[in-house]
Parts: sequence; C-alpha cells; structure tokens
Amino acid sequence: MKQFYAVLATVFTILVLSGIGTAVHAATVSDVDGNVYRAVPVKGQLWMTQNLNVSHYRNGDPIRHALTPAEWADAAAKKQGAWCYYRNSAGNKIKYGKLYNWYAVNDPRGLSPKGWRIPSDKDWEHLDGAFGGKMFAANHMVAASFFSSSRRAAGVSGGYRRSDGRFFHKGTNGFYWTSSLFVKGYAWCRNMSSKNSVLFRNDTCMENGLSVRCVR
Repeated sequence: MKQFYAVLATVFTILVLSGIGTAVHAATVSDVDGNVYRAVPVKGQLWMTQNLNVSHYRNGDPIRHALTPAEWADAAAKKQGAWCYYRNSAGNKIKYGKLYNWYAVNDPRGLSPKGWRIPSDKDWEHLDGAFGGKMFAANHMVAASFFSSSRRAAGVSGGYRRSDGRFFHKGTNGFYWTSSLFVKGYAWCRNMSSKNSVLFRNDTCMENGLSVRCVR
C-alpha cells in the first residue's frame, strides 16, 4: 500500500511540474552577486528550489551583515534590512543560504533577482494548492525537488534567527518569508518541519531572520 501511494505522489508531482496549459519551463536564475539558483515550474509560475544567498540589493547596495545580537537588534530598531548565516557560520552558506529580516525582504531596492519577486501570501497559497494542499504539500515538494533532499525539509531546513539574536531549529524546520503584511510589526511566513508533511502558514515578527525563496 505504501508503494501504491508513493506512485500516486510521483504521478501527482509530474502533473504539477508539467505546468499544464503554460509555457513555463525549468530554468536557472542568477542574483546580483552571481549566485546561480535552480528553478522549477509550478502551475504557471517558476520557483527557486534553493534558498536565497545574496548580500546586495538589486541596485548593488550592500545589505547589512548583522552578526552579534546587538547588531541584529540595532538593524531592527532602525528598520534596516539585515542578513546573517545560521549561528554566523559561513559553513551554512551552500546548504542553507542566508537568513534575512523582513526589512530586507521589503526594501524598495529589491532583494530578489531582476524579473523575480519575493512570493506573496497568495503565491504561497498557489504553491501549496498545486502540491495537494497544505496538509500534504511538503511531501510533494520534496518529490518534485522543490527542496533538495529526499528527506522532508532536510537540506533546506535552515532554522531561523529570533529578534533577540538567538538561533533555533536548523536541520528540523525551514521558515520562509512572504512579502505580505499581517498586522503592524508582523508578516506572513511559511514553516515546514521534518516531522510531518504540513506546510504551515504562520505570522512572525519582522525582526526575525528567515530564509527566502523567489518566484516569477
């Protein structure tokens, strides 16, 4: 029975990635720093399959690199965009990319590559709907190589940095920004755990540091 459902999941994934009725094809995209990302088609959209790792805005201005808790808090207090690696270790660069606060995501100079955007809450709804709904989306995303490991969320579960500068959940949870506001000081995000197949919709403090995927 497990094999039967595995086959169904694979067939479902192929149908999703075929982009039925669209002309969207698998591709790569480069950011302003020259980093190259894989992308896959999902029902008329093109999504990065890797976490963003850029350190400059689209116009070339540097994004603040905030290492210490004091620097992270100062960036938030000034509503400045900031990035870091998990636990400030460059060893996390290739596998997990950078963590950004929401001020970087929302900066008018542009965080995403040219022609791409930070996905809105509606974009994420489109994505989880295409992958079978939020209760099952994580499994199908893995099968589709939307995430780069055969294990749920592994390989992209870059954790997050809290507003006080502390780090949590690398290796077990991936947290992803949307460009959509929730209420003052909070924005919508998505959370995927290695413990289940659910793509959770949550709100989170703009001062937190989360991963970013881009869409076109």
